Amino acid sequence: MPKRRRAIPGGRGNTSRPPKAWTRWHEDAACADLPSQLFYGHETENSADRAAREAAATAVCEQCPVRCQCEAHAVTMPEPYGVWGGTTEASRRNHRHRVVAPAYGKTTRAS
Repeated sequence: MPKRRRAIPGGRGNTSRPPKAWTRWHEDAACADLPSQLFYGHETENSADRAAREAAATAVCEQCPVRCQCEAHAVTMPEPYGVWGGTTEASRRNHRHRVVAPAYGKTTRAS
């Protein structure tokens, strides 16, 4: 039976490599000892189950001492999957669209 992975952002179950300075905050995350299934859904997950799982995951994030670092990581990397720093896949996707979309409106047309 395979070993269960911990819910550490970015596939944090790989402990064979030493942590880099920019990922050391993972060690202090509230989710460090929780199962990754809480933060990452499966392909066949229905919308009601997804909403319940994401609500439970974001509740963990609300109490996390490194939430800001986790959220910043998720937005800047960008992380396409899972709950990170209290943000869901959909909220990060919407954030990226809001940030990119105004840039197109400010461009001028070539004459």
